[in-house]
Amino acid sequence: MSQRGQFLDQQKILVMEQEISIELETLIPNMRKMADNYKLGEVKERSPFRNVLNVATDPTSGIEVTKNFIRYQLGRKGANPMWSNVFNQKNLAVALVDEIEELGKDSKAIIERMNKRLSIEFDDSWLQRVHRRLMQYYLGNLVRYQSYLSKIKGNR
Repeated sequence: MSQRGQFLDQQKILVMEQEISIELETLIPNMRKMADNYKLGEVKERSPFRNVLNVATDPTSGIEVTKNFIRYQLGRKGANPMWSNVFNQKNLAVALVDEIEELGKDSKAIIERMNKRLSIEFDDSWLQRVHRRLMQYYLGNLVRYQSYLSKIKGNR
């Protein structure tokens, strides 16, 4: 790859990360609201979301693998009862999968802003890349927020 091509790739990644960081300002408060609705501060054991985050950040994993792992958590024998917590007639596992799917819309908005900033058309691989990064940030912040809630509720 030429120096110009390497520079352009670095520029794309930088713009992507900048746009994602802007999106997080909305994403994180929405995540906290979901965590509060599902009473995640009442979970007594080490955060079950850590396992989900590990799947989401595995280099061989992706969005669909992560969603499938979340569904598996609900269906497996001996599953943490947290996954069955219900709010608005939807259990936590289904709600979390829905949240990950909704991040696809945010990803499209980010790609549109990236297109405008760099005057380049980004292909679907970039859309997947942005979606995956948003999912990872979302789940990482969920792990941290759930740990915080558990601590202030006296469950640790």
